[in-house]
Amino acid sequence: MPSDSTSQPERDLLEIKGGLEILSILREELDQWVGEAQDESKYEALTNVLAHIEVLESQYRIQREKLEKQNSTA
Repeated sequence: MPSDSTSQPERDLLEIKGGLEILSILREELDQWVGEAQDESKYEALTNVLAHIEVLESQYRIQREKLEKQNSTA
């Protein structure tokens, strides 16, 4: 847990990194479920959810890069 002396940009960066870690774990698990899907409708639903998670991961990475740049110039 960040201390009180941690700046807001640093806290934001920690939150983004934590979110990325959780999304990565979730993506890996869903990827396994997609491989185990028994019928086409389950496969399609899981691939749609997986695609959404991948978009979220991409957005989080962009945000992380912005925050890392901000923190390096601060």
